[in-house]
This record gives sequence, structure tokens and C-alpha cells, in this order.
Amino acid sequence: MTARAASALDMAWGSPPDAADLVQEAVAWHFDPKTGSEFWLERAKSLDFDPRKDVRTVDDLTLFPNIVDELRDIRLESLVPKGYQALGIDSAPVVGESGGTTGTPKRVFVLPDVREQSWSWYYDRLTEHGVTPGANWLGVVPAGPHMVGSLARDTAARFGGIFFTLDLDPRWAKGCVARGAVDELKAYVNHLVDQMEWILQSQDIGILAITPPLLEAVCTRDHLVDLINEKVATITWSGASMDEDTRQLLRSEVFPKANIVGIFGSTMIFCGIPERPGTPDGEPAVFDPPSPFSMFSVIDPETGENVPYGERGQVVSHHITRNLFLPNNLERDVATRHPHGRGYTGDAVSEVKPVQEFGDTKVIEGVY
Repeated sequence: MTARAASALDMAWGSPPDAADLVQEAVAWHFDPKTGSEFWLERAKSLDFDPRKDVRTVDDLTLFPNIVDELRDIRLESLVPKGYQALGIDSAPVVGESGGTTGTPKRVFVLPDVREQSWSWYYDRLTEHGVTPGANWLGVVPAGPHMVGSLARDTAARFGGIFFTLDLDPRWAKGCVARGAVDELKAYVNHLVDQMEWILQSQDIGILAITPPLLEAVCTRDHLVDLINEKVATITWSGASMDEDTRQLLRSEVFPKANIVGIFGSTMIFCGIPERPGTPDGEPAVFDPPSPFSMFSVIDPETGENVPYGERGQVVSHHITRNLFLPNNLERDVATRHPHGRGYTGDAVSEVKPVQEFGDTKVIEGVY
């Protein structure tokens, strides 16, 4: 490795290292008996290659099996690298769970160094969209085990705003969809929108973080649309997918004065990715990940090969940090492939939508 690679795992996400340097340092860390996690050290015994010798580039990450389904049951302690104790980073991990869209939730964690990098990178991307300090936030997003709630709360604090939120359980909504309880789901959505209304009526809210299904539910109440147009300068949407016709309608007609910013995120890549700034009206939102710490490929799932730019395929993600090593994860999403907007390794994605079925499980978005 080059001299630069000696600190690749600790470089700022906004000033990233060479991708090959990061990959090589990551496998050296995660597969060294002195620093690696119990999970990967044990898994290495069954691999038909030696990660520390044979994995040198981003392309080599596809040698690894996709292990994320195992995150539904793995003891969390077994995932924490032993080397953190020597670094003096010994605070308890913050645990995050996936939304349960493809079955039992998957579980990951983050320690302070990577959390700071991810949250700081997200803050910087929002400033590129003109978000400025001082405004209060309303988070209409899941909290509890869902990292998006922590991200929204901490980002509001970074911008110097008060954070308001509400009770939102996306798993209950998914359950309603799964059992065909349409009236129950409508009642729950109305309950969520009522909570929004109570806050918006009495508080100065400048930034609204919300999911697409709930933003569409807001649009059924004209007085609430008027209230948002009066108060809110920026709307961020994340969680469930949003089709392009809806996105353009919201931007041009329903909330014409608001800065509407799409966010793509995944628990398995441990970051929220704001859309590329400056996208013209009529063009889809494009999401550039913080490569090489989190990278995307868009592939033909039948062949495993990248689809051409501008074509659609299934998303594969790699998360490569000192905290976690999660390579070669076939995501539940399909997307259009683009070159990374900053010229970094890996792909950018647009028009992200879930597959209808993932493995043997029907994919349900619900309200998140």
C-alpha cells in the first residue's frame, strides 16, 4: 500500500482516500486476529480465499458472500472489531435496525468515529442545498431503533435548530399493509398527520423531514399545505420511494416556494445521501454516495455485471469503515445507473424503487 493508505480508514468522508487503499487497509484491520471482529475472523475460516492477500481492489469485494441476512440474528458484540479497545474508543455502540421491509429487521451498530464522519458528511451535503443554521426542524420519520431519527435529531442540532418529532412506528404500518387492513392503515396515517398539524400550528418550523407517503397524505388537507407553504423553507423526503411525476408536482405546484430535497439512505450503508444539487426540473434526483466508504454498483442480477449507464438494474452496496465491513450486499432496490458526480469509484443512482419480492419475501414499504 502507499503511504497515504496508512490512515485511509480515518480520513474524512468529504476528502476520501484512494479506494484501493481503503479496501486494503479495511481487510487488514477486519481480518487481523488482533483487531478484527469475532464474526469476520470466524467467517474467514470458511472462505476459499485469504482476504488479506487476495482482496486488493473494489472489484475484489465481490469475492465475499453477502452476509447481511445474518445480521437479523447475530450477537451484536461479535461484530465489534477488537481493535477499538486499543484505540481508546470504548463507548457503547449505538444500535440501528432496518425497517423490516424484507422480513425480520437487520441490526448494525456505529461507534463515535464513524458516526461523526457520516453525520458531518450529511450536514455538508445539506449546506450545498442552501440549508442554513437557525431554523427549527420537524421530523416526521421513525425514531426508536431507526437511525434516520437519530440522524435528523443530530443534524437539527448541528444547524442550531430545535428538533420536534412525533410517534411513528413504520412496522405497524407495514403490518397493516401485509394483512390488508386498509381502514386501519388510513386511521394510522391520519393519526400521524394530526400530530404534524398540532406542531406546525404552534411552532416555527423551517425544515420538514418526512417520508413520501406521509407528504402525500399532507396534500389531502389544504389548510396544512397552506401552513407548510407559509412556514417551511426546506422539505427533505426519505424512506419510501417517490415517483418522478409526484416529485415534480410537489416541487412546481404544491410547495413551489420550498426547497425539496430527496434523501436516499440505507441502514446497511450507514448514511443518508441527499440528491445531487442543481438537478434541473424534469430530471430525476441522482444520489452520489460517500465513496469509497459506502459504494454502489448497479448490476444485472442474472449475470452480476454492471448495466450500462442510463440503464436500470439492482443495487449492490459496499460499506467499508473501521466500524463495519459489509461488502457485496445485494440491496432490495432497483435503480438507474449513473457515473458518480464527483468522479469517485462506484456508481450514483436515480429513480430508486424496491423490487416487488426479495428472496421469498414480498417487499412492503408502508409509510417508510
